[in-house]
Amino acid sequence: MALSPLSRRTLLRGFGTALSLPLLQAMLPARGAARPRRLAYLYVPNGAHMPDWTPAEAGALAELPHILQPLQPLGRSVSVLSGLAHDKARPNGDGPGDHARAAAAFLTGVQPLKTDGQVRLGPSADQVAAAALGDATPFRSLVLGCEAGGNSGECDSGYSCAYSSNISWISPTVPAGKEINPRLVFDRLFRGGEDAESAQARARRAARRQSVLDFVRDDAAALQRRLGADDRAKLAEYTEGVRALERRIARAAQPRGDEVPDAARPAGIPDDYGEHLRLMLDLLVLAFQTDSTRVASLMFANEGSNRPYPMLQISGGHHEISHHDKDPLKQRQIRDINRFHVEQLAYFLGRLDQAREPEGSLLDSAMIVYGSAIGDGNAHNHDNLPVLLCGRGGGSLHPGSHRRYPADTPMNNLHLALLAELGVPEPALGDGTAPLSGL
Repeated sequence: MALSPLSRRTLLRGFGTALSLPLLQAMLPARGAARPRRLAYLYVPNGAHMPDWTPAEAGALAELPHILQPLQPLGRSVSVLSGLAHDKARPNGDGPGDHARAAAAFLTGVQPLKTDGQVRLGPSADQVAAAALGDATPFRSLVLGCEAGGNSGECDSGYSCAYSSNISWISPTVPAGKEINPRLVFDRLFRGGEDAESAQARARRAARRQSVLDFVRDDAAALQRRLGADDRAKLAEYTEGVRALERRIARAAQPRGDEVPDAARPAGIPDDYGEHLRLMLDLLVLAFQTDSTRVASLMFANEGSNRPYPMLQISGGHHEISHHDKDPLKQRQIRDINRFHVEQLAYFLGRLDQAREPEGSLLDSAMIVYGSAIGDGNAHNHDNLPVLLCGRGGGSLHPGSHRRYPADTPMNNLHLALLAELGVPEPALGDGTAPLSGL
């Protein structure tokens, strides 16, 4: 048992460094106190091969279809939502540009302005939540991605690149701006938020190749003496996880060849796309574990991405393959790409499930939306979208089923429902009509 209650904002400090902590039993103000709930949106581009995505029947999930099979061990924490649509991703008189509109509408439900040099959209669901809940954590939200993209210029049939590169929008004209470099995300998260590690400390650590944990060792030892056995074990597990993540990021950023001067600091973005995704997902787990933020988004890739997948023996680009025109080979390839993405989701959910809190796991407290605002990539439709809802929302969600909603049910109704569960009731959000029921 701890000698005295700890603040949720307790940090480990040492030589200009401040490290956030996970939620410990010693931080709980009282038995039965409300647990924080977390909301995350994960976006995948170019739709899905729906015949291999959609369960055959509505109701309890039994055997999952091919693309979703990596989620089989976590089936009780996942719901498949069919019938949702994004009308504002359709042309509605604006002509081509389905990819830009899809990403733009995913969290806003607003028709993007199609004009050269200007953007106009609406606030996104994650940023609405962040505005309401952000004061409780060091970071209002975490906005991540795995593919760079500019906020100017034209990327899709007259639409600004800002639309296809961002799903998170602070206001109608300002995207939240995603971070794609895992090293920079690590630096932000594990220097204590606003109590940032000093430049002097960073330089000293780099010169000595030390971990951030080396600078807070004394403070950590003092804290350990105040904790009960369960909290000591949890703190040890957490710090080892931070150290392992540091090592992975360092390896990912390792230059090939001779050492380079400090001025040419590696970007920290792995060449291996799968490792890049998992680093970002691991950072997101630790951000939730330390209560650094309760709201996050991650774009697996920009909408319309034409990334190849050599790890799957696929040399063609994703966007190109998604226009399969019923070619059997391309259909198999798009199915394999879709399954690869779901494997990363399964990894993320598994990590959340393993991360224990005093009253359950992070997955128990989470609400994770995974999907796209394009249905079938070949058809470019924006109805019957591939959407998953994962986690238990602190007990408010009842996953483990395939739920079919009436055709053209606004996906923004899902956002409204999740905002309400977070205690952020919104009378309107884009084209949402009412909170989605039956979750």
